[in-house]
Amino acid sequence: MPSKKTETYTYTALVGDQENYPDTYSVTGALAASSRKEAMDKIDASARSRGYEVLDLDLRKA
Repeated sequence: MPSKKTETYTYTALVGDQENYPDTYSVTGALAASSRKEAMDKIDASARSRGYEVLDLDLRKA
């Protein structure tokens, strides 16, 4: 079985504080993932672990 190819994705996300919804922040970064869905899931999980919700996401292959 072939292994999944890991690719680099760059992103800019607008995140909001789940407690104080009007407060939003722009977050940029890069990550390695084997698919676009995996990259989106990682970004969402990271934001939620910090108490934020992803409101808008621009995700691109690097």
